[in-house]
Amino acid sequence: MNSKFNGSSSRIPEREKALILYNLYKPQYNASLRKLALKIKKLLNHANLNAELKHRLKTFDSYFNKALRIQTTKKNCYKINDILGIRIICPFIEDIDNVENMISDNFDVVEIERKGSQNSLAEFGYNSIHILISLPNNSLHDSIPFTGKVCEIQIRTILQEAWAEIEHELIYKANFSLLNNSLKKKLASLNATLSLSDIIFQEIRDYQKEIQILDERRRDSLHNKVTIEDHLLLIEPLNRSCSADEGKSDVKPKSSMDKLLFEALDAHSQNHFDRAIEIYSAILTKKLNDEVKSIIYNHRGMAYFVLSNYKNSLRDFTSALKYNPNNFRAKNNRGMAYKIQHKYDKALDDFNQSIQINPFQLEGYYNRALIYIDIDDYMMALEDCLKVLNIKPDFVPAQRLKSIIQSKIFQK
Repeated sequence: MNSKFNGSSSRIPEREKALILYNLYKPQYNASLRKLALKIKKLLNHANLNAELKHRLKTFDSYFNKALRIQTTKKNCYKINDILGIRIICPFIEDIDNVENMISDNFDVVEIERKGSQNSLAEFGYNSIHILISLPNNSLHDSIPFTGKVCEIQIRTILQEAWAEIEHELIYKANFSLLNNSLKKKLASLNATLSLSDIIFQEIRDYQKEIQILDERRRDSLHNKVTIEDHLLLIEPLNRSCSADEGKSDVKPKSSMDKLLFEALDAHSQNHFDRAIEIYSAILTKKLNDEVKSIIYNHRGMAYFVLSNYKNSLRDFTSALKYNPNNFRAKNNRGMAYKIQHKYDKALDDFNQSIQINPFQLEGYYNRALIYIDIDDYMMALEDCLKVLNIKPDFVPAQRLKSIIQSKIFQK
């Protein structure tokens, strides 16, 4: 091979000899890239990170043009570090930080560059994180000239990826200076819109997570109540503590629906049930569609239930089903209220109907198993318990219930 094409000479590389070396080492680079991409994909899956992964070996033309720029600018110490490239595209902004941490924890990071962070509001550019990692030892036996044994990993959101593609076609590949001011302003507006959309999507996701956490706490409080009444000790007992000023009424009639709802959910999750009931009642005085009414009645019924006000809880669960007969959660909750009052036939009827509406939920089967235990039908209880564990094998209450049921069966 021509020793003058080794990255130390200032002579312009010969294209044919460069192509020979590129093609000679290309299989090694592709094999190393595929292996690295597979490892990252496994790490993403293990961390439950929903991201798309792309990888590519720089084409010869792109590689050679960059090599020419190195030689013509006499930057002989410079290496082409993006000969191997992996792109990780995430749905939300927060996923970018999680992916970056994952890469830093599992690879030898050479450099991290945050593209776009230095741009002013009036400047064009896309946001993206570029991480340069060293390739694992022995992954490459030979090196294409001017390249380092590294891989560039780009991390960005879906919308950042969209802007990068637009920027590449309209700005990078074309002569941006030829665009008139009107077109430049439109591009700036598009860039800002995409950035704002990313932020809004993240805010929506954060809000959904908060609501989900609050909802899980409410369900736990209701299940805890049933557990305490039955003395099964399947779930941690409810530790209820209400603040001294909980009975005061300061619901603002002019509050927005979202604010009122969030206040109610927050009070409910903090075990301030009287306060939650007060806010739910205020919401129900407003104009709501039937589906929303069903949800609010169901939530207020849960609060009444935990306060042992079974009459009002049954009334609210029934109202929830009046406005939405397919509200299987209200069916489950009413069934639990019937169970507490030992009205087992009515409870079983509600759980059966709930399961018919949604056969893929675990709550209906779990609650029905509790009923079967109360009426000493342990085989049916075990059958429902196994259905729960089939849906969610790590559901601890069902695991404990299964052990209790089996001990009952063996005693007989």
